[in-house]
Amino acid sequence: MLRLSTEFKYMYKKRVTYFALGALLSAASCTKEAAEPEVYEWEKGEIYFRTSLADVSATRAMDMTLDNLESFQVTCFNTGDIKKDAGGIILPYFADATFIRDNKSSLVTYKSSPAEGPRDWPEKDGLLKFYAFSPSCNVMMAGNAAITEQHRADYFNLINNSKESGSTVSIDYKLGTLRVNPDISGQFDFVTASASGERWKDFAGGVALDFKHQMSRVELKAWGANPSYNFEIAGIRLGNPVVEGAFNLASGASGSWETSTNTVKGKVEYIFRAEDKGDKIFCINATTHSTPETAGSLMGTAGAAMVIPTFNTKWEGLADQNIDVKPYSTEKMYFSVLLRVTGSNNGNKIYPYPGNPDNMTVIYYAVANSGEIISRLYPGDTPDTFYRDEQRQQPYTAAEDEEIKDFGWAAIPIDVDWEAGKSYVYTLNYSEGIGIHDPQDPDPGRPIGVQNPITWGVAVSKWDYAVKNEDYDPDLDVP
Repeated sequence: MLRLSTEFKYMYKKRVTYFALGALLSAASCTKEAAEPEVYEWEKGEIYFRTSLADVSATRAMDMTLDNLESFQVTCFNTGDIKKDAGGIILPYFADATFIRDNKSSLVTYKSSPAEGPRDWPEKDGLLKFYAFSPSCNVMMAGNAAITEQHRADYFNLINNSKESGSTVSIDYKLGTLRVNPDISGQFDFVTASASGERWKDFAGGVALDFKHQMSRVELKAWGANPSYNFEIAGIRLGNPVVEGAFNLASGASGSWETSTNTVKGKVEYIFRAEDKGDKIFCINATTHSTPETAGSLMGTAGAAMVIPTFNTKWEGLADQNIDVKPYSTEKMYFSVLLRVTGSNNGNKIYPYPGNPDNMTVIYYAVANSGEIISRLYPGDTPDTFYRDEQRQQPYTAAEDEEIKDFGWAAIPIDVDWEAGKSYVYTLNYSEGIGIHDPQDPDPGRPIGVQNPITWGVAVSKWDYAVKNEDYDPDLDVP
């Protein structure tokens, strides 16, 4: 066997063979013939990538794993052949190119999209720098209710301020401004990677991209052992995480968020719905979710929230010196749970308050006896009149096996320090209390029912690499 060397990088066979990473790692004794090698042409010079990605148990379709990373975007700068615009900005060799999974390969590899045409190595040898992310800007923007049609151009723009000073090349390439979807079910797992590559050593083995998760993953669970109350839950809200941010793709090994003194915060939430075909009311009573071991997720079919890393101190509630200023608002952190509380002995409703004397936000559902949500409802002008739509055009009458139930928000102040690439699972304990009125209610901060606060715990874990590319030997043996 002859080890490939730089002296012969342009002189060896035009056809070079590589083998599946899985075969190299787990079955080194296999023959080359058994590995069914893929063949790449030196003359074509097409750039392709091999990837690794932190492995996380998928709770919904948008959790990014190697199994569902179908494509990513790549911008490349050629430091060996620099070209500039009239303002001195270094132009990318190619920008925002789509690379898609090559299903013909036994190794997880990605090639340029056929619709965009091949992305080839330059004829002149030199170091290329690659900056990758997923999902695409169009995917991240799609369905985001926080972005009005009028201001769509202000979000998810790729900004290039790369320059050369003397012999120093400074790559400055950003994604700004990224806006988190306020609907948790529409959020995305944002992953990024960067790498350098040269044709003579990477065209056959592929450029290694180690993707990292750049969002914080947040999930709420609950249990309770209150002998007096039964709880029914139909939604959750994260109050005031960071919802807008610029991401510098060229900072560090895989990019970093850029902090700002004008950090934009907001709420993200998921209100259970019928159209997702699976949302059921989450119950806490004497026989269901009544111990810490039986705590269950409050995220419905939305899965975990994916939010920008956030540091925020907890909302003070009634201790806020501005609590009496109307309309009231806060930028401090809290969770809020959309719930209904009844007495465990008599079934009498405790919350939302009967008759809604405070005119607080109340959400209605038609709920089957099985707990399945049939429809969200909107009250009419007369008692016990409901409609399927906000325009009050479609009257609704509950069937015999259904009940119309109302739910109100109950908040829990909380401190958070969320980091990129970490998962935070909060477990709420409803054994002693109900919570306090949400900041958006007419009487924010007031305790609901008993004065006892909700206690909670949090489990923090890191999304580790599923496959590290440094485990792969990039040197190539040529027979």
